[in-house]
Amino acid sequence: MDELAGIIGIEDDAVRSAFQTDLIEICIHFRSIIATLPCDLPDAPFNLSLTKRADWLETNVIKPSERLLAAIDDDMRPMFSTWPYPLTVPEFRSHATLAGELHGLQSQAIELRDSLRGQQGEDAGHSQEFRMEAFAAIARLLRKHCPNVTPNRGVYDSDLRRRVGVYADAVRWIFKRITGADDNLDRLIRGEMSLPS
Repeated sequence: MDELAGIIGIEDDAVRSAFQTDLIEICIHFRSIIATLPCDLPDAPFNLSLTKRADWLETNVIKPSERLLAAIDDDMRPMFSTWPYPLTVPEFRSHATLAGELHGLQSQAIELRDSLRGQQGEDAGHSQEFRMEAFAAIARLLRKHCPNVTPNRGVYDSDLRRRVGVYADAVRWIFKRITGADDNLDRLIRGEMSLPS
């Protein structure tokens, strides 16, 4: 926090404490998302496109559950007959509970697959959407606690090969602590600059 306070120029302890509390809150929020979201960020479980996730659900959950539901249908109950050895092989338990759970799983998988397909149509990949959401939260945090630090791309530093400045450096510092990614974020900063203050 000392490094960030130095970048932004926070000297008031009360402002710093309130800023740190809110910063920890958004870090926890976004870190919990990263831990479960297939995306291209360093600490994500893996990176998989919307298309591949939807295809995976179709192949590994939806279609197999359809086959399993058909297999445990009442009409197929004789397939589970244990005669003539009812004492050595346990009877197949009631399939109603299993069928109910499978229907629930299948419904969730279909809903998620359809949602992923819809997002594909909107050209909204999780990695970029996540970056926009995290950036927006960081920008709100800076507006709330550091109103004098206005959105600005800074100036180009040829040694670092990117723009530097108070706002840009603060946003990148926070973003890196949240995501582990050392992103430029210039496009998002430009977008923030175009918003009315």
